[in-house]
Amino acid sequence: MDPRDALKNIYLFRDAAPQDLAAVAAIAEPKACMVAEYLYHAGDLPDTFFVIQWGTVDVILKDKDIPIGSVGSGQPLGEMAFFVREKRLASAITREPTHLICLPFAKLDQVLVDHPNLALLFYRRACVVLTQLLRAMAPDVNRRYL
Repeated sequence: MDPRDALKNIYLFRDAAPQDLAAVAAIAEPKACMVAEYLYHAGDLPDTFFVIQWGTVDVILKDKDIPIGSVGSGQPLGEMAFFVREKRLASAITREPTHLICLPFAKLDQVLVDHPNLALLFYRRACVVLTQLLRAMAPDVNRRYL
């Protein structure tokens, strides 16, 4: 599968120009994982984010056995770590055989420098998603819990 097919559908690259999408696809590293394979552990320093071509990955908090969320086909995983490169707060483990596209931060940094229109789109899309998340949480800010 051409990585551009998966990349063009995630929010960070949606509507990217074909040449910009090709530049991202050029740094994409495919990875096939078996069941119960860790992509990263809580406490790891991030250097890559992932796009799931197909399969499912569970996100698990440190020292917990129950997933707090799952990410599946066509979705990004670990992309927020690109913006704040601190230790990961959770682990990610495959639930089933999974095929990924890995986007190394160092290579993506350079693509964004070399393609300023892509960088504008990428950061704008990230801001929109973060704003939507904050707005969704806002009604609960002053909520009293008993």
